[in-house]
Amino acid sequence: MESMGRQDRRLHQQLKESSSRFQTLMKRLIAKYNQPFEDDPLVEMRTLTYETPQGTKPSLPVGTGPEQWA
Repeated sequence: MESMGRQDRRLHQQLKESSSRFQTLMKRLIAKYNQPFEDDPLVEMRTLTYETPQGTKPSLPVGTGPEQWA
């Protein structure tokens, strides 16, 4: 019984360490990519459109937007 408690504690510790590593790596990825790229259009997620010098454009071909997903 005693060894089972140690195994559980060891597993719990390993899971905490793994979670910590995962969180650290995700934070690095978010920090790296959480910015607009110079030439990329910024898509408005509510309407799935983006602004161009010629006006607002759909980010998806017509007929494939969220109204079609329901």
